[in-house]
Amino acid sequence: MTGPGRIDEAAGRAAIATIAGLATSPGRLLVVADFDGTLAEGSRDPGAAAIVPLARRALRRLARIAAQEPRRVVIVVLTGRTASDVASRVRVGGLTYLGDHGLQSGTFPRGGDPARLVTTFRAGHDDQLGPAEILARRVPEVLGRPSWLFVERKGPSVAFHVRQAVDRAAARAAVEAAIETVDRELPAHELAHYRGRLVVDLRPRSAGGKREAFEGLVAEHRPATVVAFGDDVSDADGFGVLRAAREAGAIRGLAVGVVGPHGMPDEVAAAADLVLATPSDAARALAALASALEREAAGRGSSRHGTGSGGAGPVVGAVG
Repeated sequence: MTGPGRIDEAAGRAAIATIAGLATSPGRLLVVADFDGTLAEGSRDPGAAAIVPLARRALRRLARIAAQEPRRVVIVVLTGRTASDVASRVRVGGLTYLGDHGLQSGTFPRGGDPARLVTTFRAGHDDQLGPAEILARRVPEVLGRPSWLFVERKGPSVAFHVRQAVDRAAARAAVEAAIETVDRELPAHELAHYRGRLVVDLRPRSAGGKREAFEGLVAEHRPATVVAFGDDVSDADGFGVLRAAREAGAIRGLAVGVVGPHGMPDEVAAAADLVLATPSDAARALAALASALEREAAGRGSSRHGTGSGGAGPVVGAVG
């Protein structure tokens, strides 16, 4: 585990400059960001998680560029939360919200109401709705409804968050034992443990996770460049897809790890190309990307009107 606070300011500025420099690469840019611990500071209460204000402003700028030039920029929030939950916290229209590690997809227009998010669910997992709901109801009962337990219902998935416990390892073990108890009461089902540090996340085995979601994004949008931000072990799966595509010569891009209040898992540190010290630094990196893209657009506008010398040059060093 990599601890927080080990990245000095100069290294952070250099990392942000490197990320911003990718905005000058030609072709479509795909930006993918996790929410908890990446766009939002870590919170002991999952229900209290709030986006870093600068991150929201940066995403709004990026969404505006994406609306003007959809072939140039695509912005995606990929999270374990439901699509409706994360959209209500980010509150930026014009993005794609992939919830439950890619099982849900939603969007709403720029300037619109996130409560009107239109969400679609990947087909083929309706038979897991019943087992997921029984587990969501029975596990807290078996545990005696501890105050530290936060249950997140996600349709064919269910997550049991333990981050509010004093002893998280013991709480996680207790949740896993309770799940085994309830499982003995259930007919055979497809729900299985998914990756996560402070949560026991049960989802259909055949649903895949962020690895498969990331593969789908790359196949759908065919980006020339990808920037991915994340802080947890599930994000490392997406980073692996990015790095494999880059090594094959299919894309350019960077996997950016973000250190949270509980440190960074070794899997994330190993999969990341760059590491930022806090979600606030991730917000600065998004702002830097927005600034670079805005300068590029302004340069093209000047060129079309004969008032400038052409497109914007590299902007390495921009920090937004």
